[in-house]
Amino acid sequence: MSSDVLEKRYRMLLRAYPADYRRERADELIDTLIGDEPTTRRWPSAREAASLVRGGLRVYGGGTAPRPTAVLFWQGIHLGAIAVLALGVLIGLDDIVEAFQFGGLSDPLTVLRNQGIHEIVLIAALVALVAGRARTAAVLAVTAAVVPTVISQYLFLNGLPQWWAPVVAAPLIVLGLRRPADVPPAPRANAVLVTAGILALHLIPAGGLRMADAGPRIVVAVMVVAGIAAFLWVATADQRLLIAVVPTLLLGTLHQLDNSGLTGELLRRPDALPSLVVAVLMAVVAVVSTRQRQRTRA
Repeated sequence: MSSDVLEKRYRMLLRAYPADYRRERADELIDTLIGDEPTTRRWPSAREAASLVRGGLRVYGGGTAPRPTAVLFWQGIHLGAIAVLALGVLIGLDDIVEAFQFGGLSDPLTVLRNQGIHEIVLIAALVALVAGRARTAAVLAVTAAVVPTVISQYLFLNGLPQWWAPVVAAPLIVLGLRRPADVPPAPRANAVLVTAGILALHLIPAGGLRMADAGPRIVVAVMVVAGIAAFLWVATADQRLLIAVVPTLLLGTLHQLDNSGLTGELLRRPDALPSLVVAVLMAVVAVVSTRQRQRTRA
């Protein structure tokens, strides 16, 4: 009876793996984990649970693919385009809500002209890309960068991150159109989860580190460290995230560089550019190390 319960819980953990992989290897993995000897255990150990989850992440990241480097690179680019569009949409929605909170209700057409049109086109580009309509998404991303700017230069003149989102995403989407035929696209549900993880990283309240009170600052510091550690724990297994996060960090850096002369953004958030540099270096290391492992395996 204990073995049946343990097997059921192992199979729940194996849901971290892609469905095709589970169909081929699940029984073999279960036999290896449980073994032939009777057991009174009812729960997998924490080490086994972590190992299974990271194993599933590695499979999603192309670790068992015939060409893992190609999967890492091309799917990483695709996920980066989705993530940067999603971040732009999130920032845009937040700014629109803020605009309505501070007087926008008295002149909603101005909010629509300055921010709403851009947000609508950006959402359309994101939906198209998630749905697998890459060419449509590329056209919409270019449209989001050009047409709303012709109508209103509010976002452009302020160099806001949501304006930069389609500018950064468009070349990634176009490059993704050249993905080799033997490299599978990222599964849609997995792409959504990856994007959610990257957005969660950006929602960590790092600005609270500048608070004067030591108590809240310590709490924020713990949250920042825990959030970054959790992201790296996942990203070092599914290294596509190391590539996908780079364009999202680029948004904040471009915004700060665009406004550094006027508002001192670089002094207010000196971590932006170093974070981008570190992310780029980690992405390069991920690609190089994966390529070396591929050569060794061959």
